[in-house]
Amino acid sequence: MKERVSVVKRLDTVLDTVRKAMDYLGGMEAYIKPGQSVLLKPNCTGPLSSEDGAATSLEVLESIIILAKEAGAGKIDIVEGSGAFHLGTPKIFEILGVTELAKRYGVGLYDVNSMEFKMVTSERFCFMDYIEICAAVWDYDVIINIPVIKTHPLTDITVTYKNMNGLLSPTDKRRFHDLNMRKAIVDLTAALPPYLTIVDGLTAMEGLGPLEGTPVDLGIIMAGDNPLAVDATAARIMEFEPEEVEYIRNAQEAGHGSAKEEDIEILGNAIEEVKYPFKTSEPQSKGYEGVKIFEQAMPQKCFGCRAVMTIALTRIRESGQLPHFEGMQVLLNGSEPENMPELKEGEHLFCLGNCTAEYYEKHKDNPNVHFILGCAPSGLTTEEAFRDVYQTPRVKGYVRGNVDK
Repeated sequence: MKERVSVVKRLDTVLDTVRKAMDYLGGMEAYIKPGQSVLLKPNCTGPLSSEDGAATSLEVLESIIILAKEAGAGKIDIVEGSGAFHLGTPKIFEILGVTELAKRYGVGLYDVNSMEFKMVTSERFCFMDYIEICAAVWDYDVIINIPVIKTHPLTDITVTYKNMNGLLSPTDKRRFHDLNMRKAIVDLTAALPPYLTIVDGLTAMEGLGPLEGTPVDLGIIMAGDNPLAVDATAARIMEFEPEEVEYIRNAQEAGHGSAKEEDIEILGNAIEEVKYPFKTSEPQSKGYEGVKIFEQAMPQKCFGCRAVMTIALTRIRESGQLPHFEGMQVLLNGSEPENMPELKEGEHLFCLGNCTAEYYEKHKDNPNVHFILGCAPSGLTTEEAFRDVYQTPRVKGYVRGNVDK
């Protein structure tokens, strides 16, 4: 039997669009029975709005609340744990307007990062030994994942699978980066109860997502209850080949279903009617005066470490602090490059990512050589490591070129 995924181009209102996407699947009442408790997991990864293509639209979130109430939901809670630890999830909820929305509809609002966690193990895991997940997840009858369509340097695209990272403990949010995000997120979905996904594809993001990219007015809502079918369909809409997206390949091999086009029934608008060629998240490593970057060619496509370095250095540059990092050197992607210069007094070399561990082991006796663990480390972890060594704290209130009031 084919998995079903609905795709609906924007109608007169967002509520009409979300309702239509759910009608193709039998309506919200096919998933929520009267009196049941519902967990809503939006994408509130940072302080940028849905207009930037970074966060779930308030209109989409509101529409899902309305449909859940119409279906008779007894309790509805918004549950999210942002990885922007320096700001905190409650502050991001406030900036995005989620706090006011929750109050208006009498919906609960919870920060995963401050809740209790459950250590989950499973025979379905292909990579992880265990995963620490918000324990409250299992208290709900229905889970609705509400991701945004974006490109991402670690996973090529981020839609259904990656969005569920917000349910991880802060420790595992970091640990997923330390290990291998492309494999870990597959085991995360295997660890969770089954969930419905309603994708906010109204304003998507291309380029250096999930925060630093460029908005795309895609104008669609998607829905489906098989995460692999949803993400494979999103990949085709973005003009990526699902078989070339590693986590989608991993999920298919792990038995999550089929990513093949012939095994997925598209309801509503055809892919050809809505597709758009997204720019990849591959970044340039230029424009950082005073910083030297050494990069080896990789045998396989991987630009995660270059991306997180770019994110960290761009944030530092936009805050006006880059001159404080004069003499910084960064090594990416593996073994010792030719013509590697000796460090001069006051210079620091950062070995970024697990591929540079061998080089670091050879030079770790030098106190000016530093290692940043991860495959790839997060942009925040990388920025913090740079700042700690150069003793240059973040400008208070700075958020990607703006001062957070």
